[in-house]
Amino acid sequence: MDLWIIVIVLLVIAIALVVWSFYKQDNGEKVQEEFEELSLQWLQEINHLKKRVTLLESELNIQSEELPLSDKVHDVLRKHIITLYTQGAAPEDISSQTRLSEKTVQSVIDEYVLEA
Repeated sequence: MDLWIIVIVLLVIAIALVVWSFYKQDNGEKVQEEFEELSLQWLQEINHLKKRVTLLESELNIQSEELPLSDKVHDVLRKHIITLYTQGAAPEDISSQTRLSEKTVQSVIDEYVLEA
């Protein structure tokens, strides 16, 4: 009889823990979202600085070497674009949200479609 009481108590504890786990928020997802948001902010700032450098180069008649597209788009931003695309967002909406050109967004989407 004592064994059954122990089994029932453990079963009740297990059920309570499962129910509690559904209501507890996952901090890992929150940290990942904050990291992605911070990465996007940094990428936007870098993009802004690159535009300013390009403007200065054009004013000073300095020729710069254009980077390949794959080097321009950071992995986190690429994943963000793909996530938005797989959720059904239009390339125009993705472009406005990430502040990248539609051509860049479309080429990231095309790379993703070709890999799949």
